[in-house]
Amino acid sequence: MMPTARTLLALLPLAALVFTVFALRPSSQDTRQAVIRAAATVAGVTVVVVELLSLVGWISTWPVIVYWLLFAGVSAFFARRRLRMPERLVLTNWGKVLAGAIGVLVLAELVLALASSPNNFDSNHYHLTKVEHWIADGDLDPYPTIQNQQIILVPGAEYLLLQARLLTGDDSLFNLLQWGASLLGALAISRCATQLGAGRTGQLVAAAVFLTAPAVALESTSTQNDLVVTTWVVCAATLALDGARRVATAGDVLSLAAVAGLTAVTKSTGLMALAPILVFWGICQLRQRRLLRTVGAGLAVIAGMAVLAGPALLRVNEAFGSPLGPPGYSAALSTERKDPPAVLVNGLRLAASTLTTPIPAVNDAINGTVIGIAHLVDVDPNDPKITQWRSVFPGSRWKPDEDRSPYPVQSALILAALAAALVWRRLPPLVRAYAVTALGAFILTAAVVKWQDWGNRLILPAFAVGAPLTGYWADRLKSHRVAATAVIVALAAAFASGGVAVAYGQPRRLVGQGSVFTLSDWEERFVRLPDQAVPYQQAIDEIRASGVRRVGLVMDGDLWEYQFQISLPDVELVAVESVIPTAPPAPISSVQALICAATVERCTQMVPPTWRVHRFSAMVAVAFPS
Repeated sequence: MMPTARTLLALLPLAALVFTVFALRPSSQDTRQAVIRAAATVAGVTVVVVELLSLVGWISTWPVIVYWLLFAGVSAFFARRRLRMPERLVLTNWGKVLAGAIGVLVLAELVLALASSPNNFDSNHYHLTKVEHWIADGDLDPYPTIQNQQIILVPGAEYLLLQARLLTGDDSLFNLLQWGASLLGALAISRCATQLGAGRTGQLVAAAVFLTAPAVALESTSTQNDLVVTTWVVCAATLALDGARRVATAGDVLSLAAVAGLTAVTKSTGLMALAPILVFWGICQLRQRRLLRTVGAGLAVIAGMAVLAGPALLRVNEAFGSPLGPPGYSAALSTERKDPPAVLVNGLRLAASTLTTPIPAVNDAINGTVIGIAHLVDVDPNDPKITQWRSVFPGSRWKPDEDRSPYPVQSALILAALAAALVWRRLPPLVRAYAVTALGAFILTAAVVKWQDWGNRLILPAFAVGAPLTGYWADRLKSHRVAATAVIVALAAAFASGGVAVAYGQPRRLVGQGSVFTLSDWEERFVRLPDQAVPYQQAIDEIRASGVRRVGLVMDGDLWEYQFQISLPDVELVAVESVIPTAPPAPISSVQALICAATVERCTQMVPPTWRVHRFSAMVAVAFPS
């Protein structure tokens, strides 16, 4: 196929989604609910289809094209009789200004997403590498590698990226997954605000608080998976709120089961925010005196999680003897203390990190308070049982970087809205109950996720669950001049921080030195490892010139295999080392050359002494038999 035709194939999933929206649209004209249900349906079915294709070794281009043609056709058939214009959206002048500002920010993110090559560190390290392995192998089975994150971590977002890779033939549209997730997340948050009683302006405020967070703005142009899992969590929140006033229908239960399963298969950090939401939904259903029906619905949700996440966890279990991976892996990332003082200190540290500003005095005051409380309750503020081993609290990184960026304005608004909803006397019971649910998401996250330098993005699901409360309070305060002015000032600061993140953030920026419009594709890809760009290219050129067809890889744990995969599509790349018990490495005698992306010492250990080595840097070399 011509490249243009391959790119056009990427419209098939979009067509399937649009048709599914109309097919599932209720008579009540709730378009946002239809979009959420459609997204959950399309993503959930796709995960199941990927698993089924893996069983027969059919993870390749044509089976995926056939799948999307069938999906688009079937969804169009069911949508044809339900095509109706969406309800007209009427906004106040302030609402129009807010909607326009959101539109400008989202459009800027779209430009950046389309203009950027994937260059996130973790994506190059394991997210995208596993996609190439699946295509090369034709299935999802564990393969030999020294980077065990490729095998251990649940792959829901990568299943969706796999579709774009097979349909288009490259990674040019990969960034659009998280960009689309940010829009869906904002839609779900605005609907939650509606369900809590917010008007149009309040709904837009809630969506804006989410979208302007620098961590969200930066990840919306990335191939990470934090926004994807965050979106499934807030979709679960709005679906759970549907169950607050009515007995769940079969469609309600299936949709909730789908988003719960998608959360579980995308990233484990979402489960801490999901659990209180499911408890909230279950209690709401029980209060309507439907015990047996609630039990059945709860089992259906658990079944949905098992169907979507179970196969991936079973593969990890088969490889390591545990669905959590090798011994000690989860302990390195998850808290080892669950006592209340430790959870309190960890939670305060997590919150403090999101509040980091460019003003040292503010940071010192916040961090000093947290450290003081830690000493008061007799907890070491850097206790290794609640701190990731390479991190030291307090962190001081305030600059917009997608891996670490704080979001002080947005975090302050969410925390203030949550606190007010918990202590305000005259408050609708539903709002209070939702606030307790959001608090539960924060507490459970603090009880499980160790504080770390890059924790701000890991706790996005919990903060997103609290975002609808900002819309509720914005609506209640709009008639109070001083409070309304404060909200306007805070929103202006929020948009400024989001805009700066898109314009000047790392590792992708629209303007200034290092803009995506001033770098070559190769330079973009190596923004996180600039010293390796030239050595990698030289090694690739040498392998191409040699004409070899089977090459062994010697990889350092933090270097990237992905660039070799996409640059040498006609070369079979195999690992000559492996930490996967059930996937032994290829013998060096079976390869025609070696690429070493590792230290000189490790390369010397692996390369046979009679082979000639051509070194391009301290970390990159190629070797051939003499």
